[in-house]
Amino acid sequence: MTEKFEIKGLWFLPSNKGKKVSGILRFDPIEGSYLELIGSLDENKSFEDFNFSLENCSIILGTSVDSESITLYQCYLSSRQRKSLSNEVVGPTKETFYVNFILKGYHFDNEESLKFNTIASSLQNFDEWLNITGFQNDSETTIENSYSINYIKPKDIEFDLHGNHKGKFTFSVSRPNVYSQKHEYIIQEVWLELSCSNEKSLREIRELLTRFQNFLILGIYRSVFPNKIILYNNSIQNDFGIAGKYRKQIEFYQTIRKRRNEKERHSFEMLFNYTKIKDNFPSIIKNWFEKYDKLSPAFNLLFDQFYNGAVFNENTFLNLAQSAETLHSRIYDHTKMPKNEYNAMKKEILEILPVKYHSWMSEQLHFGNYLDLSQRLTELTEKYSNDIIDRIIPEKSIFVKQVKDLRNYYTHYSKSLEKKVIPERDLLFLSERLKMLLVSGFLFEIGMSKELSNTLFQNANPNLFRHLIP
Repeated sequence: MTEKFEIKGLWFLPSNKGKKVSGILRFDPIEGSYLELIGSLDENKSFEDFNFSLENCSIILGTSVDSESITLYQCYLSSRQRKSLSNEVVGPTKETFYVNFILKGYHFDNEESLKFNTIASSLQNFDEWLNITGFQNDSETTIENSYSINYIKPKDIEFDLHGNHKGKFTFSVSRPNVYSQKHEYIIQEVWLELSCSNEKSLREIRELLTRFQNFLILGIYRSVFPNKIILYNNSIQNDFGIAGKYRKQIEFYQTIRKRRNEKERHSFEMLFNYTKIKDNFPSIIKNWFEKYDKLSPAFNLLFDQFYNGAVFNENTFLNLAQSAETLHSRIYDHTKMPKNEYNAMKKEILEILPVKYHSWMSEQLHFGNYLDLSQRLTELTEKYSNDIIDRIIPEKSIFVKQVKDLRNYYTHYSKSLEKKVIPERDLLFLSERLKMLLVSGFLFEIGMSKELSNTLFQNANPNLFRHLIP
C-alpha cells in the first residue's frame, strides 16, 4: 500500500476469459494505478468506439507471470492508441485503463461477488498508539559485553463493536529467514482486525476500517493512513490437505492522494494512547461505532482538517464551525422555546398582520425557533470544557462571538463584518481552539468521562497545545 510496484501478466474480462491480452499493471500509492495493454480486451469494438460500458470494464481479471490471481475493480478506459504510417496499420492497439482498486489473490467475476467478512490492516502510528510490546527490558544484566534479545509475544486483544461486529488487535513477529553471523533481530508489528459474521460489500468493509482509523486520529492527533490491508471471505479458503483449510489472504491496494509519510509520533506525544484508556476502551470503541452514523457529518468535517495536514485557509475554519453546529443539532435537538408555544406565537403574529404580509412573515418565522450558531457554541463550550480548554479559551463569550462573526463574514462576505476579520495566523489559532473543543466533545459523546478527558488533556504532550495558550 505504501510502495510502488508493477505486475506483468495476461489480462481479460470476466465475460470473455478466453481472450487474454498481455500488459503491465503499475501501482503508485500517490499518483494512481494504471493497466497498460498491448491489444484490445474487446475486439468486437471498433477502434473509434472509445466507450466501454461499465458492465464490460468495471472489473478486469489478470494472471501474473508469478501465477497470482488479480482482480482490478472500478476500471475506466483512459486512452486507446494505434499508430499507422501512410494509412497502413503498423502496430497493435494500445489500451490504458485507470484502476481504482487492486485485489491480489483471487478472481472476482462481478461486483456482487466482492463480499468479505474481515478486514485486517497495519496503520501509521498504530504500534505506538497501542503502546504494548513483547520486548523484555532486562536492565539487571551485569556481564560485560553481553547483549540479549528477550521477547514474549503479547496476547491478542479482542473487543465488541456494534451489532454482530467484532474487533481484535493482533501481534505478528518476523525474524531472519536464515541464520546469520552478522545480525539477529525481531520485528513486532501490530494489526487491526475488524470482522462481521455476515458478508459485507467492499465499500462496507472499508468503511469499518475508516471508522476505526478516524478514532485513532482523536488519540494520535494526526492523520492516520493504512500501510497494508488484507481482506478475508470465510468461504474463500486455501486447502493444505492434512494441515487443514485456512482463509485465503486477499491483498488490497488503493491510491491515497492525501497520504503523508510523516515521522512516527511516540506514544507520549499523543493526546492519548491505548494504555491510558485501556479500562474504558471496550465501552468507548463500542459507542464510537454505534454513534458513528448519527454523528458522521460532524466527524467528517473535523477529520478533513487532519487529513489536509498543514493546508489552511478560511474553508478550514468554516468546516470546523459547521462541524460544531452539526454536532449540536444532532445531539441536542431543542429549540429556543417549546414548539407548541412557538406555534401559538406564530399564529398570534399572523392574526394581527394584514393578509398581504402573511407569506413574507411565514418565511421569516420558519426557522425562527432554531438556535443560531452562537447559542449552540455557548452550550458546547459549557458542556465540553476542561481545565486545559479553560486556559486556552479563557473568555468563552468572546470566543463564541468571534467564531460567529467570522463564520458569517466568510459565508456572505458582508461589508458590515469586514472590520471583524483577523490576521490569518490568528484565524489559524482560533480554528485550532475550535478543533480542540470538538475533539473534547466527541470523546464526551462516546462515553469518556469528564474526569478522564480532563486528565488526558492535562497530561498530553505540551507541544500539542502550548501555542494556543494566551
